[in-house]
Amino acid sequence: MSSALHLEGGASATTGLTSAEAEARLRTFGPNELGCEPSLSRLKDRLAVLADPMALMLAAAAIVYHALGEKTDALVLLGAIVPVLAVDVVLEHRSRTALEKLAAVVAPLATVMRDGVEREIPSRSIVRGDLMLVREGGVAHADGVLRSAAHLALDESQLTGEAEPVAKEAIARDADAGVVSEASRVYTGSRAVSGRGWAEVTATGAHTRYGAIAAMVAEAETRLTPLQIKTAAFVRSLVVGAVIASSWLFILWRMRGADSAHALLFALSLAMSAVSEEFLLVLTIFLSLGAWRLGRLGVLVKRLASVESLGATTVICLDKTGTLTAGDFVLSEHRPLEDGIGEDDLLEAAVLACEPDPADSIERTIVAHCAEHHVDVASIHSRWQLIYDHPFDLVGKHMSHVWRARDGSRDRIVAKGALEGILEHCALTVAERERAQELHAEMARTGMRILVVAGRMTAPGAAALSGVRADDERGLRLYGLLGFRDPMRPQVPVAVAESQRAGITLKLITGDHALTAHAVADEAGIIHSNESGIITGPELTNLDAPSFDAAVRRCSIFARVMPEQKFAIVDALIRGGEVVAMTGDGVNDTPAMRRADIAVSMGRRATEAARAVAGLVLLEDDFSAMVATIREGRQIYANIQRAFLYLIGFKVMLVAMALAAPLAGLPMLLVPVSLVWLELIVHPVSALAFEGESPAHDVMSDPPRDPKAPIVSRGAALRSAISGLILAGAAVALFAYRLPQGHNYARTVAMVVAIAGSLAMVWAEYAGAQPWTSIELPRRAQFWIVMALAALSLPTFIGIKPLAAMLLVSPISVRDIGVALVAAIAAVLWRAPGR
Repeated sequence: MSSALHLEGGASATTGLTSAEAEARLRTFGPNELGCEPSLSRLKDRLAVLADPMALMLAAAAIVYHALGEKTDALVLLGAIVPVLAVDVVLEHRSRTALEKLAAVVAPLATVMRDGVEREIPSRSIVRGDLMLVREGGVAHADGVLRSAAHLALDESQLTGEAEPVAKEAIARDADAGVVSEASRVYTGSRAVSGRGWAEVTATGAHTRYGAIAAMVAEAETRLTPLQIKTAAFVRSLVVGAVIASSWLFILWRMRGADSAHALLFALSLAMSAVSEEFLLVLTIFLSLGAWRLGRLGVLVKRLASVESLGATTVICLDKTGTLTAGDFVLSEHRPLEDGIGEDDLLEAAVLACEPDPADSIERTIVAHCAEHHVDVASIHSRWQLIYDHPFDLVGKHMSHVWRARDGSRDRIVAKGALEGILEHCALTVAERERAQELHAEMARTGMRILVVAGRMTAPGAAALSGVRADDERGLRLYGLLGFRDPMRPQVPVAVAESQRAGITLKLITGDHALTAHAVADEAGIIHSNESGIITGPELTNLDAPSFDAAVRRCSIFARVMPEQKFAIVDALIRGGEVVAMTGDGVNDTPAMRRADIAVSMGRRATEAARAVAGLVLLEDDFSAMVATIREGRQIYANIQRAFLYLIGFKVMLVAMALAAPLAGLPMLLVPVSLVWLELIVHPVSALAFEGESPAHDVMSDPPRDPKAPIVSRGAALRSAISGLILAGAAVALFAYRLPQGHNYARTVAMVVAIAGSLAMVWAEYAGAQPWTSIELPRRAQFWIVMALAALSLPTFIGIKPLAAMLLVSPISVRDIGVALVAAIAAVLWRAPGR
């Protein structure tokens, strides 16, 4: 297939656009982004705030008051809508700002050529005509045409559905006005599985073939998490219940002879008491701010669902290099193998096993090591020219280079990789093979990562190597072994011990030799059985499904595994009921990461393919940050539980107060303005008093929570509800007792009970299983500010006569204040210690 191509022009095939040209095109064509305009999205979010249920019911109550001729009360209620919405706007803004900061930080980067220099820029800044680098492990950020390519193969399955990689080639130099085949085209979202190439960008953003699909845009998700969906369903059920109860109360008051307007006011008061939008508000704020706070710990949260899943993680599948170890390999030992091969021969072959100008860190380490051992690298490259490059073989775990002598007299191939893969291509006696395996085991037991070097050279005048891999790699001679040390990160053993103490099972999954993996697991402190806790990829291949699942449950170390086996291991764990977090950094890790409940990628060394599927990105490639994330995630969940239990008690108190007074034949206790007052207390207290609490010292001592369990247990919810009922009973009783002194006086006494009781419930949730006398006081300023403002609201509103008149309250005696406070504290004190 081919089609006509219009290239943007203006870009040199080697130097790319100038910065000025790129800026001009960005202004002309817009950013390389998909989806709707941000301004429209923000406008919709702002308008959504106006649909606050409390604000809508206040407006309805104002209409009723106006119909009754109570113009002042109607204006007061309309004015009360402003602070109610203001609180929502402030809290929503805080949450959205946190997510926007995260989105900005995790925005994907692309490599382009600008002003003749390679630069990393945000992918949104790519413009038509840019020269964009596409290389193994990365993705194409825009549509383009290849100007140069070396062994480039792309996975285009997201567009075509075909899983097989597609080989790509550069267009001819004179193809600008001609016809370009599909083999030279690059499409947004395609992943490079091998090689590299430079593509001239022909389309960006919504104009790409990828179109409106935004799956590859690495940004914080804003869609509802499963927990938010469950909470929304819970809130909807409460709303339905409130509507039914309010309708019943309306009918009851009409039957008692009240006119429709007053009966509607009673019904609205009950509905306003029962409305429970705070649950969703609290959940969204806690998850959003929790994600932002984790970002400050060096962990970027791209999906809020990852935050809520952290506390339930039961198994972490770990990559070794860069996660447990530093990923900074040092070539500490080189051992020639075959007779007649000296140290210089092995080191020269090691140089030729690398690219002439290596970009890979391991290859740079090899070349530097050889130079330190008096190998003239420049002289080697002056004698040999690279003509073929056989890429990394995922099955054999090796790669090879074919060189030709500059004088054309002979060819040679040099391969490096895992022992098993290299041995398959070597011509060895049984004794030579056993010696190689023994030496490899000896080095691996010390925790070294081993690369084996092998090769062969054609005789002068013999047929040249063909470039066909199977032919070139036949009959190799084993030169020797290179042993690399990758130091363990110093904080890893402590983090491993903490995660295992928290009931989390760790499983090390690596492509390294079993002995190397075993040594690393020992050094890190990963619990495993020396006899039955280790298994290799080839051994897994020979197991049937039940035996495979049993091995996955039993073993803690998986060595020499293939990418499809990583997926199968994660899949078996999830099918067995585990909540699995999978760490990874390469393209080969992405299938398993997609299958895991929580995908975690490294930040520094991960391929973009791994970062794209990850829900969490560890910026410093450090497992200890993962454990800190689990610790923080558990505390976030505990904070949500506290806030929900507080809300349950508070809402039960309000509904009971709204119902009990009219059912007892008393005047209306909670009028709409009173509910506005309490609403302005419960919103900030529930959203801010519990949010941001630092992890408790024992938060990692408990086993992972059951993901199927409700967010709060029935017992805890019942205790909170009982507290609310007792508080309501005390408030209504004192209201009835003090009615002879005036309706407003009695209401004020009841409000003291309600406000003091709500603050006492905060302390009850903080106490948890501790006696109240030993509660560790919160150190956050926002907690004390919110609690102080809530406590001071009553004397402030009573002391300002215009406010007191609007809120229908009046000054009360010190004795009654004391009685109300004692009643409020006693109503909650019964719960100590614990809930």
